Amino acid sequence: MANFYILTNNPLVEGKYPEITNFEENSSVEDIFNHSRDSIHLGANLINHPLAGSIKPNQSPYKSLVLSDRRGDLDMFSLTLIEGANQVLKKLPPRRREYDEGVLEDFQVIDLDLLDSAIESLPYEYHE
Repeated sequence: MANFYILTNNPLVEGKYPEITNFEENSSVEDIFNHSRDSIHLGANLINHPLAGSIKPNQSPYKSLVLSDRRGDLDMFSLTLIEGANQVLKKLPPRRREYDEGVLEDFQVIDLDLLDSAIESLPYEYHE
């Protein structure tokens, strides 16, 4: 049993990890960042980096973040990471162009690949 969950707006992630995914269809990257921040304020830890990969947060419409299921004290490191990611997103110009279905699928695959790497590198205690 996993001691973490995934917060995502990526349907590929929901399809691969349905039992541990909080899927937020029609949510933006900013929504995912904000909901993660809310969970961190409630004691969750952010496990993967919100800006992992070489895609700027305003370029891809998909984001998947791993958070701990265990609740504890406010983790200032997690809070600093998610707040910093949100600031980066706000500094970048909004995405103005619409992507065709093939490009959206590519962004979904990239996000899933980054997530898979993060999950594979988790310490043993998160997989108990």
